[in-house]
Amino acid sequence: MPNGPRLSIDDFRRRYSLRGPERPPLPHESRQLVAADGLHVLDCAPARAVGTPPYSRTEPSANRYLWVIDANGIPYIREASILSIANEMPKHTNLTGGRAAYLGGELWFESESCLCISGGSGRYPPTDGVQSDCAVQVFRGFGYEVTSWGWDEGTDTAKRYREQAA
Repeated sequence: MPNGPRLSIDDFRRRYSLRGPERPPLPHESRQLVAADGLHVLDCAPARAVGTPPYSRTEPSANRYLWVIDANGIPYIREASILSIANEMPKHTNLTGGRAAYLGGELWFESESCLCISGGSGRYPPTDGVQSDCAVQVFRGFGYEVTSWGWDEGTDTAKRYREQAA
Protein backbone atom coordinates (compact mmCIF):
# COMPACT_ATOMS: atom_id res chain seq x y z
CA MET A 1 0.00 0.00 0.00
CA PRO A 2 1.47 3.41 -0.94
CA ASN A 3 2.58 5.50 2.02
CA GLY A 4 1.20 8.92 2.91
CA PRO A 5 -1.32 11.32 1.38
CA ARG A 6 -2.14 11.36 -2.33
CA LEU A 7 -2.88 14.14 -4.79
CA SER A 8 -4.20 13.73 -8.30
CA ILE A 9 -2.14 15.11 -11.14
CA ASP A 10 -5.13 17.29 -12.10
CA ASP A 11 -5.26 18.79 -8.59
CA PHE A 12 -1.50 19.42 -8.78
CA ARG A 13 -1.97 21.24 -12.09
CA ARG A 14 -4.74 23.38 -10.60
CA ARG A 15 -2.46 24.43 -7.71
CA TYR A 16 0.59 25.31 -9.78
CA SER A 17 1.34 27.14 -13.01
CA LEU A 18 3.28 25.98 -16.02
CA ARG A 19 6.60 27.80 -16.33
CA GLY A 20 9.35 27.87 -18.90
CA PRO A 21 12.79 26.45 -18.24
CA GLU A 22 14.93 28.48 -15.83
CA ARG A 23 17.89 28.19 -18.20
CA PRO A 24 17.43 28.42 -21.96
CA PRO A 25 18.13 25.08 -23.65
CA LEU A 26 20.72 24.60 -26.37
CA PRO A 27 19.23 23.40 -29.69
CA HIS A 28 19.83 19.69 -28.98
CA GLU A 29 18.43 20.15 -25.45
CA SER A 30 15.05 21.30 -26.74
CA ARG A 31 14.56 18.44 -29.20
CA GLN A 32 11.45 16.56 -28.12
CA LEU A 33 12.37 12.97 -27.31
CA VAL A 34 9.91 10.21 -28.18
CA ALA A 35 9.27 6.56 -27.29
CA ALA A 36 11.87 5.41 -29.83
CA ASP A 37 14.45 7.38 -27.80
CA GLY A 38 13.38 5.61 -24.60
CA LEU A 39 10.81 8.16 -23.40
CA HIS A 40 8.06 6.74 -21.19
CA VAL A 41 5.02 8.24 -19.50
CA LEU A 42 4.51 7.36 -15.85
CA ASP A 43 0.98 6.25 -15.22
CA CYS A 44 0.86 3.50 -12.62
CA ALA A 45 2.93 0.98 -10.70
CA PRO A 46 4.58 -1.41 -11.30
CA ALA A 47 7.73 -0.29 -13.09
CA ARG A 48 10.33 -2.65 -14.50
CA ALA A 49 13.67 -0.83 -14.20
CA VAL A 50 15.39 -0.99 -10.84
CA GLY A 51 18.24 1.34 -9.89
CA THR A 52 20.25 2.63 -6.98
CA PRO A 53 20.32 6.29 -5.94
CA PRO A 54 23.50 8.00 -4.69
CA TYR A 55 24.10 8.83 -1.03
CA SER A 56 26.48 11.71 -1.79
CA ARG A 57 27.34 14.16 -4.54
CA THR A 58 30.34 12.03 -5.58
CA GLU A 59 28.75 8.57 -5.38
CA PRO A 60 27.56 7.10 -8.69
CA SER A 61 24.01 5.91 -9.15
CA ALA A 62 22.47 3.32 -11.43
CA ASN A 63 19.45 3.82 -13.67
CA ARG A 64 18.72 7.45 -12.87
CA TYR A 65 15.69 8.81 -14.70
CA LEU A 66 14.70 12.40 -15.43
CA TRP A 67 11.03 13.31 -15.02
CA VAL A 68 8.76 16.32 -15.39
CA ILE A 69 5.14 17.03 -14.68
CA ASP A 70 3.86 18.85 -17.74
CA ALA A 71 0.52 19.57 -19.39
CA ASN A 72 0.38 16.03 -20.83
CA GLY A 73 1.47 13.83 -17.92
CA ILE A 74 4.73 12.70 -16.36
CA PRO A 75 7.22 11.86 -19.09
CA TYR A 76 10.46 10.26 -17.93
CA ILE A 77 13.61 8.89 -19.51
CA ARG A 78 16.71 7.06 -18.35
CA GLU A 79 19.69 9.39 -18.09
CA ALA A 80 21.97 7.83 -20.71
CA SER A 81 23.43 9.08 -23.99
CA ILE A 82 20.89 9.17 -26.81
CA LEU A 83 21.76 8.81 -30.48
CA SER A 84 19.07 11.22 -31.73
CA ILE A 85 20.62 14.09 -29.73
CA ALA A 86 24.20 13.42 -30.87
CA ASN A 87 24.91 10.91 -28.10
CA GLU A 88 24.37 13.60 -25.46
CA MET A 89 22.68 12.99 -22.13
CA PRO A 90 19.02 14.04 -22.09
CA LYS A 91 17.95 17.15 -20.24
CA HIS A 92 14.60 17.92 -18.67
CA THR A 93 13.86 20.19 -21.64
CA ASN A 94 14.13 17.13 -23.93
CA LEU A 95 11.07 15.77 -22.12
CA THR A 96 9.05 18.89 -22.95
CA GLY A 97 10.51 19.91 -26.29
CA GLY A 98 11.75 23.07 -24.54
CA ARG A 99 8.21 24.03 -23.53
CA ALA A 100 6.80 24.83 -20.10
CA ALA A 101 6.41 22.34 -17.25
CA TYR A 102 5.25 22.47 -13.67
CA LEU A 103 8.20 20.73 -12.09
CA GLY A 104 11.05 18.33 -12.82
CA GLY A 105 13.47 16.08 -11.02
CA GLU A 106 15.23 12.75 -10.88
CA LEU A 107 13.91 9.34 -9.90
CA TRP A 108 15.06 5.81 -9.24
CA PHE A 109 12.81 2.76 -9.21
CA GLU A 110 13.97 0.89 -6.11
CA SER A 111 11.52 -1.92 -6.88
CA GLU A 112 8.47 -2.40 -9.06
CA SER A 113 6.30 -0.39 -6.68
CA CYS A 114 8.81 1.79 -4.76
CA LEU A 115 10.54 4.84 -6.11
CA CYS A 116 12.83 7.51 -4.82
CA ILE A 117 12.57 11.06 -6.18
CA SER A 118 14.39 14.35 -5.97
CA GLY A 119 13.51 17.78 -7.29
CA GLY A 120 16.95 17.87 -8.90
CA SER A 121 16.34 19.83 -12.09
CA GLY A 122 18.23 22.85 -13.32
CA ARG A 123 15.40 23.66 -15.74
CA TYR A 124 12.19 23.05 -13.76
CA PRO A 125 13.18 22.88 -10.06
CA PRO A 126 10.52 22.95 -7.35
CA THR A 127 9.59 26.45 -6.27
CA ASP A 128 9.55 25.39 -2.61
CA GLY A 129 9.27 22.42 -0.30
CA VAL A 130 5.47 22.40 -0.49
CA GLN A 131 5.51 21.94 -4.26
CA SER A 132 8.07 19.17 -3.84
CA ASP A 133 5.83 17.44 -1.26
CA CYS A 134 2.82 17.77 -3.57
CA ALA A 135 4.77 16.04 -6.35
CA VAL A 136 5.42 13.14 -3.97
CA GLN A 137 1.67 12.91 -3.38
CA VAL A 138 1.08 12.73 -7.16
CA PHE A 139 3.49 9.80 -7.49
CA ARG A 140 1.71 8.09 -4.59
CA GLY A 141 -1.54 8.60 -6.44
CA PHE A 142 -0.13 6.38 -9.20
CA GLY A 143 0.30 3.55 -6.69
CA TYR A 144 3.96 3.93 -5.72
CA GLU A 145 5.54 3.95 -2.31
CA VAL A 146 7.67 7.08 -2.50
CA THR A 147 10.78 8.27 -0.74
CA SER A 148 11.62 11.90 -1.38
CA TRP A 149 14.97 13.48 -0.62
CA GLY A 150 13.06 16.55 0.42
CA TRP A 151 13.92 20.19 0.72
CA ASP A 152 17.05 21.80 2.12
CA GLU A 153 15.91 24.75 4.25
CA GLY A 154 19.51 26.03 4.45
CA THR A 155 19.93 26.45 0.69
CA ASP A 156 16.20 26.78 -0.11
CA THR A 157 16.56 24.14 -2.85
CA ALA A 158 15.66 20.51 -3.42
CA LYS A 159 18.13 18.00 -2.00
CA ARG A 160 20.13 16.29 -4.75
CA TYR A 161 21.08 13.04 -3.01
CA ARG A 162 19.82 10.74 -0.29
CA GLU A 163 21.27 11.28 3.16
CA GLN A 164 22.58 8.28 5.07
CA ALA A 165 20.66 7.33 8.19
CA ALA A 166 22.61 8.19 11.34
